Amino acid sequence: MREGCRLVYGHMPLPEFLDLMRQAHDSEVLHPGLARMLDATAVIGRPEALARIRRQETPAAVERMRAQLGRAALRLDSHSLRWLAAGEQGPSSLALFVLLTGVRPRYYRGTTMRDLPREANAFRRCRLLIEQVPALRRALPVLAQRVAEPGIAEWAAIAEAWDDLCVQMDHEAPDWRHGQIKARGVTAMLKCFRELETA
Repeated sequence: MREGCRLVYGHMPLPEFLDLMRQAHDSEVLHPGLARMLDATAVIGRPEALARIRRQETPAAVERMRAQLGRAALRLDSHSLRWLAAGEQGPSSLALFVLLTGVRPRYYRGTTMRDLPREANAFRRCRLLIEQVPALRRALPVLAQRVAEPGIAEWAAIAEAWDDLCVQMDHEAPDWRHGQIKARGVTAMLKCFRELETA
């Protein structure tokens, strides 16, 4: 227990994990991002307590990430290391990070071709990445020019339309920074880029 949250390390049999989940209060959530950050199996707690743990542990998590990346860490600025250690992530935002930096964290098992953002919340995490790592904003126009590369054309099209996607998201979900959103227009726009995959 820490800050009233349950932190689980190591192997936990499924029946015990399900029992742990049943004991959780309705206001508690399972937080996979914080579990990854702490190298834990699971972390369960109230959002405000989870946020306190995240703030407390971010410096140590950044140093662990620096050690895990080894020499590749030298190619990243402090914002990039902080995002890798403690940022809100999903397959699409990790794929975008790899495309823009050339650095692949060991826990990312996906492929950039397969992990395009397919709905608004996936794009939301990509947008958080670009906002939290300002240097990558300058790399988007470079990505937009890679339309002739196999497997990159879809990402190049998203980079080209980035500002339009952001305007639509701001219109549909102005509080997008604060959690999951519903933005059908953004999802519809992203569907166009998926169609490029099969064209």
